[in-house]
Amino acid sequence: MYNQGVIPLAARPHADRRAWIGWTLCSLFPAIFLLVLFALTSLGAPEHDDFCFADLYARHGFIDTVSLFYHSQSGRVLALWLTQVPPAISAAAGVSLLSAYSLTMAVSAALFLAATALAMVRAWPRTGALQLTFLALAFASTVVSAAPSVRDLLYWLSAVTCYVPPALVTVLILGECIRALDRQAGFSWTLSLAMALGGFVAALGNEFTGAWLLLILSASLGARHLFGQQRQIVHHTLIAAAIAIGWIIVVSASGNSTRMEQLPNGGHVTWSVLQALIDSLAGLGRFLREPAIVAWLAAVGLIALITPDPTAQAPQKSKLLALGTIAICLACCYFEYFAHRYATGMRLVERAQNQALILLLFGSTLGVKLIVGAYRPQLRERVAAGAFRGVLGPIGMPAGLMLLMIASLCLSSTASQLRAQWQGLYPYWRESAERHALLTTSREPVVAVPRHKWTPSLLMTADVTENADRLPNDCIARYYHKSAVYAADTPR
Repeated sequence: MYNQGVIPLAARPHADRRAWIGWTLCSLFPAIFLLVLFALTSLGAPEHDDFCFADLYARHGFIDTVSLFYHSQSGRVLALWLTQVPPAISAAAGVSLLSAYSLTMAVSAALFLAATALAMVRAWPRTGALQLTFLALAFASTVVSAAPSVRDLLYWLSAVTCYVPPALVTVLILGECIRALDRQAGFSWTLSLAMALGGFVAALGNEFTGAWLLLILSASLGARHLFGQQRQIVHHTLIAAAIAIGWIIVVSASGNSTRMEQLPNGGHVTWSVLQALIDSLAGLGRFLREPAIVAWLAAVGLIALITPDPTAQAPQKSKLLALGTIAICLACCYFEYFAHRYATGMRLVERAQNQALILLLFGSTLGVKLIVGAYRPQLRERVAAGAFRGVLGPIGMPAGLMLLMIASLCLSSTASQLRAQWQGLYPYWRESAERHALLTTSREPVVAVPRHKWTPSLLMTADVTENADRLPNDCIARYYHKSAVYAADTPR
């Protein structure tokens, strides 16, 4: 009765009609929360690295720009390519870089929602349409609300391209591996080819995603052997080979060694191992303290309780699969912290922590779902016999989840940041538009640019400086064909 969201409204009894309304209202607040944050992509503006890529694209085009960075700075081919999209749109459509940038970020946000929705649909094959709608919107809103840096998740292209696409592909591949193990099914050739292509692209995003995916595939193959399922060695090998090729392309870039030479604190293995453990534990503590994450995992457990029973499944297998999933995700996150410490000598930056958050949240979601599934009969009996037996009812469930999501999202770090900076968001964009107009129309070779009076960290982190020869001034000057750009309040 709780999973009949696809039956026409006229065919439902009165109780089901109220349940339909309840689930619709339950999904409304996460939808509004996401809509507000996604709408702010229209206020995004290019910063420092964005102007460097725009200038290089204008002078060299896609391929040569990737080649220049690959041999001098970084092997992250996917990010190097995608960061050139706004100047490409600007040149092709004849619109300003500011407008092209906002459009790119809006499309990025829409693809983020689509990918997380697909992950939820694949992870909950026996759940009704209304519950799936809630799960998709609530998961995406939880990621956004708990992100270490929502700016780097939605509003700054250079950060988004490095970490968000790899994170989304990783959770989709992880989800397919767990789905196949849970349902005792295999990968079709179509799915295997899609996973190979997606894994190859994701591995091109950064230095650690390829290692993540190879670990996940190795665990999938080992779990199939442990559970006596068809191992499909050829399918796993195909996917792993594609991922390995992408990963090798990234880590073998000559620009990586050049960048490490500029960071003398990197390259210390023992120190990195210990420091990464401290860093990752601190990150895990923050993860567990986020109200939206706690509320989301509680919602997952409740919905798992009302999901129709699957085909006969050994509880021990579900428990092992749940614990294994969470352990793999924790290991991947630790490796990310270690790789960054080893390469740079610094704590993992927030934009990279976004990727760890997405993986750990999705892995925890699968883990809770599997654990609840293993103990579903016992848990149902206890809830039915307790004081909160109405929480599993067709009206009580959506009503309770609605209150839970409203409270948790309102108390989230992103909501607090949004409330504190709300008044400065549009003025910041207006100042960015005025700066663009000044640099576009001025005929002077040297331009004094006013600094931003409004500096909301939700949308920006850096401004022009007094040094015309350093980032971001130098890239801004080259893009607008000026000999120099400096802050207007700089003494001369």
